[in-house]
Amino acid sequence: MPKPKKKLPQSKYVVETVGKRLKQLRTERGMTLTQLADMSGVPASTISKIENQLLRPSLVNAINLAMALEENLGFLVERYRKRPEPVVVIRKDGRDTINYSEMNMTLQDLSGNFFPGALESRVGVLDKGAHSGISPMQHEGEELCFVLSGAIRYRIGDQLIDLASGEYIQFKSQIEHSWENTHPGESTVVWVFSDKLSF
Repeated sequence: MPKPKKKLPQSKYVVETVGKRLKQLRTERGMTLTQLADMSGVPASTISKIENQLLRPSLVNAINLAMALEENLGFLVERYRKRPEPVVVIRKDGRDTINYSEMNMTLQDLSGNFFPGALESRVGVLDKGAHSGISPMQHEGEELCFVLSGAIRYRIGDQLIDLASGEYIQFKSQIEHSWENTHPGESTVVWVFSDKLSF
């Protein structure tokens, strides 16, 4: 009989911090809800609910809001950071976790207490049937995905690329892309994002 899957802890600060952070960035840029909605494609009513801590954004909405605000990809899942630390240790049970049930995916933050922007990293725990969403994604910089276990399939532009355990891919993330878990069970990957190009 299979062991019951351990439920990963949900970060307590997620909804509250997301709303405060989004409103702070929008007001700093002098943007109204309507202006941000027009630029991001996310409805003003949805943005208002996020800012008022009534709704957690989907990953696709987070990406679209980040692009409209000219922010790094992980701006909605970052802690408020007062200053960078020279050494950061994150213990096994100390990673902040956000569950995206609409994608059958859980993201664990590996970015520590460094200022966001240069590099950001996440562990993705992908349940059976997990996928990146109906619409392809685009964001500034580069993306690297390393498959720790299982298997996933990327669509990058017109290319279909299958990745098995131990394989990785790196690409310019301005290209439309999407992914899906093709393993019959759970897959685990490490994603690294940068808002700068190296090639």
